[in-house]
Amino acid sequence: MQFKIRILEKQIAHYKVPPEQLKEEPGFNERDYSDPRVIQKIGDLSNAYASGAFVPPLVIRIDALTGDLIIVEGHQRRRGALLAISRGATLPYLVCVPFRGNDRDRVMVQLSSQDGLKLTAVGVARNYLKLIRMGMTEEEIAAERNKSPVHIRDMLVLAEASSDVQRMVNDDSVGATLAIEVIRQYGEGAGEYLRAKLDEAQKAGKSKITPSAVREWFPPRKIIGGIYSSVNSVVSTFDAKKRRELAELEKLDPRQLKGRKIEVDASVILDLYRSWASADEARRSKEEAATVAKQRKSQQSIPGTDD
Repeated sequence: MQFKIRILEKQIAHYKVPPEQLKEEPGFNERDYSDPRVIQKIGDLSNAYASGAFVPPLVIRIDALTGDLIIVEGHQRRRGALLAISRGATLPYLVCVPFRGNDRDRVMVQLSSQDGLKLTAVGVARNYLKLIRMGMTEEEIAAERNKSPVHIRDMLVLAEASSDVQRMVNDDSVGATLAIEVIRQYGEGAGEYLRAKLDEAQKAGKSKITPSAVREWFPPRKIIGGIYSSVNSVVSTFDAKKRRELAELEKLDPRQLKGRKIEVDASVILDLYRSWASADEARRSKEEAATVAKQRKSQQSIPGTDD
């Protein structure tokens, strides 16, 4: 076969290929090349090539129709090599090893290797979506990746999120798990909601949306246990007659319930009230502590403040 790309030297287990001859498949690599971390990684690889340091071989496949050598794994290495050449380094070839497998296998390779720099959560999610479109099930992907089907389903939610939500995840303005929670709750309105929360966080001197800014406050487990116990005490006082009465009330429209009363033992109601008061006190204490911490932080940031 006559290859379109010139292979300088073929050995038993690898090829030596000029960097400029290697090609990237459009849309294959879910890497954000505008990400500062990716830019830094490519720069580091460029320095490594220029200094003659060891850099692992690239993994390539040969297009059966055109003979092109297409990168399966090593996109950042190729870009680092080209950057080194543009800066004056002499780099006649890159060592490459041949890939064997189908389109699904190629996506799995990208998920596994990631060039030493992990894909963002969005990049991983998009690769999962690719595999779904190739016909794999969530369970099959989970088994291949040693993840739970729930994790795969969660990531697929992120893969189909609006671009503004994905951008905030890529920028570390919001964690992937928290973003998925918000997407499930607000749907198409998730982006607008998260932008508002990010604006609040930035005004408070933070760079990221914290879970506490989104999730409702819940009492500690010990207090919740006390509330459940109190509610259980209330319900346990209901005799058969009272339970029948409640069953009849359940059939009514909520508006018809206004003004109706059920007689309950005062001791169990008082116990329930005390449990609620304990939870409310815990909430107030947490809010007050957060306010004090915020005030201290703002005072420390004022020029000329005593240490």
